[in-house]
Order: sequence, then C-alpha cells, then structure tokens
Amino acid sequence: MKITKLAALAAVAALGACSCLKSPDLDVAPVANASNYGAGSGYTSGGAANDASVKEMFAAGGFNMVYFDYDSAAITDSAAATLQQFASFAKEHNVQGVTVEGHCDERGTREYNLALGERRAVAVKKYLAGLGVDAGNVTTISYGKERPAVEGHDEAAWAKNRRGVIVLN
Repeated sequence: MKITKLAALAAVAALGACSCLKSPDLDVAPVANASNYGAGSGYTSGGAANDASVKEMFAAGGFNMVYFDYDSAAITDSAAATLQQFASFAKEHNVQGVTVEGHCDERGTREYNLALGERRAVAVKKYLAGLGVDAGNVTTISYGKERPAVEGHDEAAWAKNRRGVIVLN
C-alpha cells in the first residue's frame, strides 16, 4: 500500500515538473517533427537552398541574433527589425531549414529558464511566420541558461545571454 502511494506521488510530482516546461501560449509546435541536433535526427533542409554560399551570406548578414528584455519573450523593436532582415533574406534565397534557439541569462531555475527559452524561440518563430517565412521550415529548441554567449554575473553579460539565435540547417 505504501509503495503504491509513493509511486502515485512520484508520478504526480513528475507530471507537475513537466508542466512548467510547457508555455500556455504555444500554439506553434515547439519542435516540428525533429530537431537538427544530433546525428540521424531526420530533419532535412529541403534541398540545396541552404548551400555553402547561402550560409556564407547569412553569416555575413548579421541578422542571426535577437535580444530580449529581462524575464520577457516579447519581440522588441530592435529584434523586429533584425527578424524582418532575416525574413527578406530567407525568402530571397529560398532558405528551407532553420532552427531558432532560445537562451536565457543565469538567473532563475533551470526549469524556469528552459520554459522561458522555449517561449523566446517560439516568439521568434511566430514573428517570422507573420512575415511570410514558412513555419513548417522552422524548428525551435530551448537551451535555457545552459549555453551562455558571455560569461559574467552583471547586466552587461546577462543582456547578451537573453537571446534568440537563428541557425541555418
């Protein structure tokens, strides 16, 4: 009897922990079918549109990263301008496979930051879809606070770590 109660409590705790990773505003699939991370993921870029020359132009364009305010997934005016540049580039060069990474600064719990990173990545995906980028060609992933761009424990470092990164697959 005690084992059954303990098992039930463990199941409820596990389900409760998972629910914090789901955003209430996610009406876009967080990861469409598969992520491009890891061998054999099954995600394809859809052809030669993401060839080396397009990737070089993308890298030189400087529109692969947007920044967020503290504890926010709202697209700022500066981020909107960057995303508009990327959307134009993506349409002009027939970009087919994109992953949007959501990142956070070091403050907050791992679970909270994974959820916030997911909201940020999905916000970028939704914004791009509104600009005419095919949402079916965009996957999202959250790294939370696990992959900081800048080491440091001050606002200058934190501001660089609250970001969304667009990666061509």
